[in-house]
Amino acid sequence: TPLSVNTTLPPPPPINSTSIDIVSLTVKSDFFILFNKTAITSWIAYIQNIRSITFIGPPDDYSLFQRNMHIHYPHLIGDESVIPVRWVNETHWMSGYKKKYRCPYPSACQQLMKLHVFDVRTKLGMQDIGNNVLILDSDTVWSRNVTFVHPNNTVNYFEIYGMYENSTECTGRDPVRFTEAITVGFDGIDANKNATKTPYTACRRPEYPEATGARHIAHHMLFQYDVMMDLHDRIQKAWGVETVWQAATLCYRFDFCRSRVAEYELYHAFVSENYPERMHSETLIEGVNFMG
Repeated sequence: TPLSVNTTLPPPPPINSTSIDIVSLTVKSDFFILFNKTAITSWIAYIQNIRSITFIGPPDDYSLFQRNMHIHYPHLIGDESVIPVRWVNETHWMSGYKKKYRCPYPSACQQLMKLHVFDVRTKLGMQDIGNNVLILDSDTVWSRNVTFVHPNNTVNYFEIYGMYENSTECTGRDPVRFTEAITVGFDGIDANKNATKTPYTACRRPEYPEATGARHIAHHMLFQYDVMMDLHDRIQKAWGVETVWQAATLCYRFDFCRSRVAEYELYHAFVSENYPERMHSETLIEGVNFMG
């Protein structure tokens, strides 16, 4: 059951709205950056068209979260707040997915939770969550103005250069195999290289010799409801399962799928390949435009 810091919820936005709902997975170890006039303050100052902020975290961390809200952001508490701030216990994802299917590896659980973020709307009854959800890591601080969704329905997707040494080349940290295999299914990438709906084009390899080395793991990503549901549908059909989480765990049993799991790169690859008309790319510099 969602726990509200602010009980006044905005009405659902129109389909073509440019407004966004921030959803942030958090734990108490992030609270020092999240509060103390850093992360949340920067989001409100620089990110345009925020309708609401929802935090998802462990039930045991809620009381400390609420205490920090009262200390640092009392103006965001109560019915007078311009931006509703809410907390949702992570129990739904832990018991509904992790307990049933486990995770490809322990730290991948959070990545899979983000891919199921629209459960807050479809399964937890938060119907006011709109079609544009900005997933934002809770230890991320912004320092530049940004509008994520434009009136023509294009979306800002940010690129990061120089993330790794020899960054134009693929490294062991690039999620090549998982990103491409998850939309193929049991046949595997090796059997049909053209079958993937999510080609990973960020780094140079024989298939993409002109890759620029721009990565997209920048502590955030704008997820659109219709795009995410299309991604889910294609993955579920490819593996013959009911959820993306189940497909990811199943996929990871095979060598052709085993690489880093990166939800932001997966979504970006899917948008690039299937919704290129919505793409608007800009460059971010970590330590200058944001810090995570």
